[in-house]
Amino acid sequence: MNYLISGNAPIPYPVETFFGVIYFAEEQIIEIPFQYPLIGEWGIPASAVFEEPKERLVPQKLDVVYLSVIEGVFYSVETEVPQDIFLEKWNRINISTGNDHIPYVVVGFAPYGLVAFWIYSCHKSILVSTFQAVRTIVDMSDFRSANTRIQIEDVCQRYINNDLRVKENLEQNGLPPRDLFDKYMQQFTYRYLPLFEQWNENDSEWRENDKKEGKSLPEFDYIEESLFDGTHDKLHDGELMNYHQAGKTKKLAVKWHIKKSEYTAYFWFEDEEIRAIFDRFYGAHPETKTDFMIRIDAEKNKYELALYRYGLKEPQVISESAYQLLVFKNKFEYYRSENYNQPRGAWIW
Repeated sequence: MNYLISGNAPIPYPVETFFGVIYFAEEQIIEIPFQYPLIGEWGIPASAVFEEPKERLVPQKLDVVYLSVIEGVFYSVETEVPQDIFLEKWNRINISTGNDHIPYVVVGFAPYGLVAFWIYSCHKSILVSTFQAVRTIVDMSDFRSANTRIQIEDVCQRYINNDLRVKENLEQNGLPPRDLFDKYMQQFTYRYLPLFEQWNENDSEWRENDKKEGKSLPEFDYIEESLFDGTHDKLHDGELMNYHQAGKTKKLAVKWHIKKSEYTAYFWFEDEEIRAIFDRFYGAHPETKTDFMIRIDAEKNKYELALYRYGLKEPQVISESAYQLLVFKNKFEYYRSENYNQPRGAWIW
């Protein structure tokens, strides 16, 4: 079992680890370096690696103390890592991705004490578990032994002032909702259901494609996803079209072709809106099997997303304000939604 170990904290909520240890069987211990500021895309390994790759055992226990910079609060967590879940998900990654590269074990630290544990590869990442840390007190003379007079406010303000993303977000939005990352990490049961249909403007309804002789119909190629729980899937193995547990959709790419013409539609989902849509649709039953429908009529540049479960008369359409859309045909821009404002090159993810 060969993997790297890294840490992570979400933009724009940096943390600094004070103490961190991962325990393994046979008394193997790996220390996570303290006084290391972490910030980045949630779920993706930090640029610095805690230790070089080598043959490892299954992680058994996590013991960490970290500073949540925007709160000015230390959190502590000492917890068992569910080894059976880790092994099951490790095997899924290993079977799916093969031995093309070395995966990571990533430990993520969020505000309000949420700690996440992922297995990450560039093609697919899986959430192993989340843990809840508790507030703790750390003597600043231990945290900054070189400057025994420094206050926790000084440390946090320095980080905030040195990163414009953090400073602007804090000034404009204040602290995030207390349940923000709990909502990010929540799991739902759904599958993607791409549908190539015809949009009838007169009746404002979708119809099956005309299968008359000689007409070339769209053929689906694959879907890629990036989710708010910090995971992603770019395997193109069909698993995303089966019912499975996953977080809320953050980014979605759908590829298809018509004869020799290749199309790719990229969707970017608005954080608050898509969270509210999922919460309303699933309610108290996130395990409800749901079809995440993706209706496409490329000829008329008509695209529609909807959620559907057994028993509904009609699918619940996802408002177009909940996402931005960019479509390419043969590598050239073909269509963009009116609200599209992503920076150039944003579709590379």
